[in-house]
Amino acid sequence: MIRISVVLPTYNSASVLGETLRHLAAQDYPRDAYEVIVVDDGSTDATPDVLAAASAAFPVRVIRQANGGRSRARNTGANAARFEVILFVDADVFADPPVLRMHAGHFENGGKLGVQGPSYTHPASRVGPFMEAKELLPDLTVRKVRDLNPVHVITRNFSIDAAAFRAIGGFDETFTGYGWEDIELAMRLREIGVRFLWEPRAVTWHHHVENLTSALRKQTESGRGAVYFWRKHGEPAWLGFFLEIHPLLLPLKWVVFRSGLFTRMAWRLLRWAEPPLQPDAPRPARGLQRKARIAICNGCYVHLMWDAYYAGVFAARQAPAAAPIAASGAR
Repeated sequence: MIRISVVLPTYNSASVLGETLRHLAAQDYPRDAYEVIVVDDGSTDATPDVLAAASAAFPVRVIRQANGGRSRARNTGANAARFEVILFVDADVFADPPVLRMHAGHFENGGKLGVQGPSYTHPASRVGPFMEAKELLPDLTVRKVRDLNPVHVITRNFSIDAAAFRAIGGFDETFTGYGWEDIELAMRLREIGVRFLWEPRAVTWHHHVENLTSALRKQTESGRGAVYFWRKHGEPAWLGFFLEIHPLLLPLKWVVFRSGLFTRMAWRLLRWAEPPLQPDAPRPARGLQRKARIAICNGCYVHLMWDAYYAGVFAARQAPAAAPIAASGAR
């Protein structure tokens, strides 16, 4: 039977971590065939108390370290893993009972494999205009089941052959901020012959309530990380266009997102669209108004997120190639 080491990095996630561990304890997979390793990446909240309570009912290996970012935390957990397959999940991701079994089934015949499962937004986190707007449009991404593109790898529900992971040195710990460390890992795994599979039955639920302020901060980190990512891999044209930072694109991106012409308009429109509806409006009108306003909010949010992304991109392009990526500590 395939044995799995579940690696779970956490930073100030006490409000959801207990539920995440309860879902892992409820897997329909033999308990002696998997272990759970939680890496507490310098939390300052009640995370130690949550872990102590969880460990009393469900064996969890806990490693504590100074805050260094998700890449370092995941590497710490992977280095401590005892089993032949590593499954990465996040502290705010709830795994349905079949998740471990669905991942494990693909590794029974051996080979260099990585398996990606879906991570849907948990219904309880769809609160407020920002979270409602994020769910306005469906995910239309086309994923090849037997040959998943590395750009579709996200490590909040991703399993990998432990030997292959260690062969490439794990995550690049220069990614201390938000974004790209998982796709960059997948690209290096592909270079040594790892094949990626899409397993839609390994369903997880992402319970993370975000607001515009925290999202903008993360997008700026992502922009800085994108420049480092591109430089690290020799600035190939295809990657520059995928990250939308190729020099041919940047003049237009600057006009649209950094000149202020459209961004000031987005902020003004958002201030009108976000306030709550008038309580005395007729019920049908309230429903139509709300849908229209959420649609307008969505357009504003998208623009502002790109604006923050390019703030990071242009700042990183002015910095030396080896400059570290600033991190906010956000997860």
